Order: sequence, then structure tokens, then C-alpha cells
Amino acid sequence: MKVLQVNKYFFPDIGGVETVVNQYAQALNDYHTVKVLCVHKDFCLNTVEENINGIEVIRCSSFGTFMSMPISFSFFYYFFKYYREFDVFHFHEPFPLASILSLFLNEKKKIIVTWHSDIIKQKSLKRFVEYFQSFLCKKASIITTTSPNLLGFSAVLKKYSNKVCILPLGIDFDFENKEYPLGEYILCLGRLSYYKGIDILLEAFLKTETDKELLIIGDGDKSIVELILATQRSTSKKIKFINRFVNENEKQSFLQNSLFFVFPSIAASEAFGIIQLEAMSYGKPIINTNLPTGVPYVSLDNVTGITVEPSNILELTEAIDKLSFDKELVIQMGINARERVATHFSNSQIMAELLDIYDNL
Repeated sequence: MKVLQVNKYFFPDIGGVETVVNQYAQALNDYHTVKVLCVHKDFCLNTVEENINGIEVIRCSSFGTFMSMPISFSFFYYFFKYYREFDVFHFHEPFPLASILSLFLNEKKKIIVTWHSDIIKQKSLKRFVEYFQSFLCKKASIITTTSPNLLGFSAVLKKYSNKVCILPLGIDFDFENKEYPLGEYILCLGRLSYYKGIDILLEAFLKTETDKELLIIGDGDKSIVELILATQRSTSKKIKFINRFVNENEKQSFLQNSLFFVFPSIAASEAFGIIQLEAMSYGKPIINTNLPTGVPYVSLDNVTGITVEPSNILELTEAIDKLSFDKELVIQMGINARERVATHFSNSQIMAELLDIYDNL
């Protein structure tokens, strides 16, 4: 079959959804003809046709973004250019430009929708876009989403639950039994965005009794960067900040040598958190938050880590101290974490399920 994957951006652009689209394209390309239709992340008047690791990519011209939505007119041109040629159209939501295309899609076409998250922050855009998203889901042959939590949370998905299947995100996993070192620092790593809860983490950490170092790694919102730097200057607590995105080898090293991982997100914009899986694969317990999305589905409370209520400083303080002082608990939760990744989130298993979905079309 000829498959057109449709998403806002594509590798080498960095992002959780972009990682997933790349995984899907690579897995499908072994059995089908795959092309990716996306948009330049920054202002660019040229549409570029590329070959990236064997995947044909059409990166459409862009006038930049509005409310986190890329603006591109050539995107529509190239979609309809290839409309008759392709057998399967795989949409990754949310992507408002692609959602609008639902008006023109023939229901006889084979359509797959992967629902990564709801629109949360852009509330004025949400109602407008959800009309088209709902129409797209109505025409879809099958809808996948990354957790049962997200299915229960999303108003759009609930209406089409009869055609939804759960297809979690996955990572490449080394099944050999390995023992990883008990590190000496607490790690928080990722993009610094409004919903990541870094301010809550800093407030909680200042109240802890632990003498462990808190290592924060990432870049993003300037106000969050300034808050971390200001907190560093104003306290004797050990806080280290690496203000940049690290490469894959660096990330793996930081994860492997940490004691446990903190994922303090405070809003449903955080739909899954694949970095949790990466930390768990190294036998690291997770402190995450009880969001109505896939976040607490990835790492389970009192099994592979500790789940606290979003923005609850006291609960987060207690969780940090609990894991800082209980070595045996850290070891056991770390063992459980690796087992959960192996049984539920191995990329080879997830990609096999994706191929089954395509075969059943």
C-alpha cells in the first residue's frame, strides 16, 4: 500500500509526536511505500522534497506559526496533489491544517487517525478545531491513541470509542538483565514549557530534607530559565542546571547515572511523557503527576514510582524525600520499571501492533 503520513513537523525537528511519526514511518517503510507530508517549522518560502533515512519527506513552505499552528498554503496543494495516488492517509492530531482537510476526504479512503493529545492551552482555537477533528474521526477507519486515560479524557475521542484502539508509545529496549548504578542526583530533563511544572518542582525541592543534588536539563521558555537561575542563586540547596538540549548519548548517560527521575507536569498538554519510559528502561523510579492523560499510565503509583497530584508541593516534597532516603524502595521500583517497559512499551512490540492495524485495513 502507499501510505501518506501527515503531521505538522518531521525529523530532524525535535518533539514527542515527531519521534513517533518517524518510528511509524520507519516501521511501515519495510512493508509499504511511505511518504511524509509536513511543514517547515520556521518561516520558509520553499517547499523541499527530501529523503531522510529512506523516507520520502515533503516539507511544505511556511509563513511561521500562529497559536502554535503552522501556516502553510502549499500544504493543501501538495496534499491534493497526492490524494489520488495514495491508499492510506495517516493523520496525527492535533494538527489544525490537516483537520480541516476532513471536509474533503472521501469516506471510501482508508484513514487512520493517531490522537496524541487534545488542544489545551489555545482555548479560543479549541472549539473551532474540534469540529473538524470530530469530522475527521467520523471518517476514519480506525483511531489509535496512546493510553486508555486519554480516551477517557478526550471529549472528541469518547464519541468514537467504538473505533479507538490503544497503541502506546514505545522505545527500543535492551532485554538483557542489567544492573544500573544508583546515582547520586535527582534528574529532571526535557523541554522547559509552561506545563512542565518546573516552578512546582523548585518550590518542593527547597522544602525537602534530602542532601541529593537536583539536576535540571533542558531549554525553552525564558521565564523558566530565569526562575531556575534565580533559585540557584538564592539557596544553599544543591541545584545544577544545564541550559541546553543534550544529544542522545548525553541523555542516556544522565539517565543511567541518576537516582530517580522527576516528571512534575501540571497540565493535560502533557499527554504521555516518553522520557518516563527512557528513564524506566534504566531501572529508575519515576515521580510523576496524576494528570487525566497517559502520564500516570506510563509509570504506576507505588509500583514503578510515586504519583502525586499536579501542583501539589507538599506531596512532591514528600515523594522526593521518600525516594532519596529509601535505597531498597528505589531498587525495587527500578526493577518493576524495567519489567513494565519490557512487557508494555517495547518498540518492537508496538510496531508489530501498528503493522497488524495496517494489515487489518
